[in-house]
Amino acid sequence: MKNIIKIVLLIAVIPLAFCGCMRCENKTVVTSPFVESFLANYSYELTDSSGNKLAEGKMKTRIYTEPDFTGTFTSAKLTEDNPLSILSADGKLTGTLDEKNKKAFINMNPGIADDNVFLRFTVSESTLDGTWERSGMTGIKGKGIFKATKIK
Repeated sequence: MKNIIKIVLLIAVIPLAFCGCMRCENKTVVTSPFVESFLANYSYELTDSSGNKLAEGKMKTRIYTEPDFTGTFTSAKLTEDNPLSILSADGKLTGTLDEKNKKAFINMNPGIADDNVFLRFTVSESTLDGTWERSGMTGIKGKGIFKATKIK
């Protein structure tokens, strides 16, 4: 009887093991049009609450593993004496995409636990609109407006 149960389980498990990726088609990951549109190159700017531009740059959202994504960015700080002075000239970013609500979150300093720049925004066809904040061990050190436009 135990051998029959093992055989039945083996027959059920083997096809699942060879199915592989549930979102794959011909070894290409299939994602929704929304996700495909989001994975792009963007030109962005970070301003203070008064609209004074503090930093600008480009970012690329690339690798998506639901709901997380990774990418890269370049940054040019327009003044050294601003809350975004911790941004490097280029770096890696990590984030989470909420496809249902069309919102996303990015950490622009994922390698550091106590001094980060976070972006929270709404995703549309060609723009990302939201806020940024620099957060550290002592709390929020600065915040403002984040805007990005897809580069065609």
